Amino acid sequence: MNSISRISRIVLSSLLASGAMLYSPLSTLAQINQAEVNEILDSEEVFIEENPAKVEDQADFGQAVITQEARAGLEFNNGAVGRLGSNSSVTVGQCVEVKNGQLLVSGPVDGCIAGFLVNVQGTLYLLEVDAENNGNIKVLEGTVLVTPQGALEAAEPIILSAGQKLPVVGNVLGQIQDITPEEFAQIVAGELFQGFTVPVTVEGALRSICLQLFGDLGFTCTAQGIPVPAPPVSVPSVPGLPF
Repeated sequence: MNSISRISRIVLSSLLASGAMLYSPLSTLAQINQAEVNEILDSEEVFIEENPAKVEDQADFGQAVITQEARAGLEFNNGAVGRLGSNSSVTVGQCVEVKNGQLLVSGPVDGCIAGFLVNVQGTLYLLEVDAENNGNIKVLEGTVLVTPQGALEAAEPIILSAGQKLPVVGNVLGQIQDITPEEFAQIVAGELFQGFTVPVTVEGALRSICLQLFGDLGFTCTAQGIPVPAPPVSVPSVPGLPF
C-alpha cells in the first residue's frame, strides 16, 4: 500500500475521532483479521509466531506478532495502524490482545488487556502490560469503552476520554487518572513515536492533542507534541511605585 493510501486512511481515522463521521462501538470497522508488518526498527528480532518476520509479512487471525530487541509498525486490514514496542507480544483477533509490552493504536481497532475489552471510537490509544500482568490503558485522543471480556451479562462500560488512563492490576481495574504533562511527554518522546517513518497521525496532530490537553494548564507544545511549561509573563516595573 502506498504512502498516499496510508495518509488517506489516517485522515479517515482522525475524522472518526473528531466526530466528523458517525461511528458505532459495535461497528465492523473495529473487527480485524490481519495485521501486516510495515516497519521494523532497531534489529531484526520481530516474529510472527515462531517465524522471523520482515516488512510486508502478514499475521492472520489468531497469530501472534512478537518483538524482542526490536520495534515494529503494523497496518491492519481495515486501514488502522499500530506500533509495537520492544519485548512486546500481541495476538490478532476480533480484538488485538496485548500479552506483554506496549501497543500504540491509531484508528478503529479494539484492544484486549488482562481480560478486558477496549472498544474504540476512532482513537489514538496505548496499551501496556508488564510481566506481572499489570498494565495501563492510556487514551491520547478520542474515547474508549472498557468492559470485562466475555461477561455473561451486559456490563456498564467504563468510559475513558482523551488525556485519561486506567490502571489494570492483575484482572482488576483501578481508578481513572489523568495523564500528566510529564507522562505525555515521555510517551510522545518514547519508543512508540521516535524513529518511525510510517505516520500514525496526520501532520500536526500531536501538537493539537497536546494543546487541547494541556494548553489551559499553562503549557505550550512543540511540533512533536511535547508539553513545555510556558514562560512567565513579565510585567514591566513602573518608575516611582514603591514595589
